[in-house]
Amino acid sequence: MCWQSQPDSKPSAFAPYSCFANARQEIVAEVFRKTFSFLSIIGSSYIVADVIRTRRNDKATDPYQRIMLCLSTFDILFSSVCFLGTWLTPKETGWLWSVGNTNSCSTQGFFTVLGLMGEFLYQMALSLNVLILIVFGWNQDKFAAKVEKPMHVAIIAVALSTALVPLAYQSYNPSCGTCWSMFIADKCSNGEECIVRGSRTVFVAYSYIQGATLFIMNVFCTVAMV
Repeated sequence: MCWQSQPDSKPSAFAPYSCFANARQEIVAEVFRKTFSFLSIIGSSYIVADVIRTRRNDKATDPYQRIMLCLSTFDILFSSVCFLGTWLTPKETGWLWSVGNTNSCSTQGFFTVLGLMGEFLYQMALSLNVLILIVFGWNQDKFAAKVEKPMHVAIIAVALSTALVPLAYQSYNPSCGTCWSMFIADKCSNGEECIVRGSRTVFVAYSYIQGATLFIMNVFCTVAMV
């Protein structure tokens, strides 16, 4: 099993330096990841606090503010697991600062996909809100009455279901210094490749899903702002 480390050696399923050329590059990448993730958490936390403070002062919030609240919440989830980085990856990988286990790896992978997918979808929701208000002449009250509630339900349902599927197939595994939708392969006794943990099908499907979602988001947000 590739999860089992041997004395004075790295597990065969994991490359040293987390997909970087050497340990120095790995350190630089991890420091940058933690720094920018921490800054993102601070910025999103400020937005969340501002919206909550508005509600506590008995002031009404509009759909734009509530979309920003949800977008920032998902960003905090994603940025938090990015900040933790290799701390959550299994220590058997031998990667820099890795002290986690299988459960922490699955947790990181789940919240990475959940946060990222939620961010993508709420970014499109933000553009949709601006598009409808400007192009179709709606006001925020009409948007709230006709679009907002089903929009929130759909986004949360899609993000949550997208994050749950790899969890069910044990497909959150170490990949380049973090845990992501990935399978672990090793050599079988007959010399052929065996899937030790996870699913190749889930990995391929999610590669297409993530790429397609990012592409659609960029196109939709660009068109909506033109």
